Amino acid sequence: MKILQLLHESTLILEAAGVAGARFEADLLLAAVLGLTRSELYGDFERVLTETEIRDCQVLIERRQSREPLQYILQRQEFMGLDFYVDERVLIPRPDSEILVEKLLDLLNNDKGETFPRILDLCTGSGALAIAIAFYRPQTQVVGTDLSALALEVAAANAARLGVQVDWRQGDFLNTAEREQWDWIITNPPYVSTRAYEECQPEIFFEPDLAFRGGTDGLDFYRRLALEAPPLLKTGGRILMEIGWDQGRQVQKIFENRDFKTTVFPDLAGRDRVVLME
Repeated sequence: MKILQLLHESTLILEAAGVAGARFEADLLLAAVLGLTRSELYGDFERVLTETEIRDCQVLIERRQSREPLQYILQRQEFMGLDFYVDERVLIPRPDSEILVEKLLDLLNNDKGETFPRILDLCTGSGALAIAIAFYRPQTQVVGTDLSALALEVAAANAARLGVQVDWRQGDFLNTAEREQWDWIITNPPYVSTRAYEECQPEIFFEPDLAFRGGTDGLDFYRRLALEAPPLLKTGGRILMEIGWDQGRQVQKIFENRDFKTTVFPDLAGRDRVVLME
């Protein structure tokens, strides 16, 4: 069997399974098996594949057919121009979360305060936020925390691969940062409501549900953070958080009731995505 024929068959299988961009994903999976880039794959359509290569590709196609996320199969996801390892232990970093990192970097660049700001990243998962900040702003002191020790294994491995220094701590919520004060608390917390979670695409259910479920209305984490974060902030300390596209006003009210001034920033589609509390 030649490359082009296998790609055609794989595309039909993925299309039947409801995978969007089936041909593109079939290309990536076969390219991964052959150790080629997608461009190299396209330049060698007439290559005859070995039985082992065909079977290895079919195994990956079957995994994607079951709606296992492509990122878990390939064990990688790009975020802020950096290549992250991901597997079922961590949430897959999303492009929407880049808005938070970009906003924080802008604020740090314009900040006249602490030269070496201390930044606490809650619910760090793969370490995407913490590592991207430490990579692009190495003078920061970044601590990443997560309830999951398994997630922190992935985060630590990503930091080592990308050559950045982050202090990783395992524990529930803010108990890893008690009796300390921070210039910034950042987080992409679980903010999906119970009903919305039940209606998610099949790929979501391969990811850790702990990273998604934010209670009945999706706002449990924000309520707790608004209550417990103030003693941990330095004078002038701020909080920057990702939110669901329809949660902006609700999250603002939660923090404004605790005397925070809030600002909502949109994503590239113009939807509420990040909230600054100061």
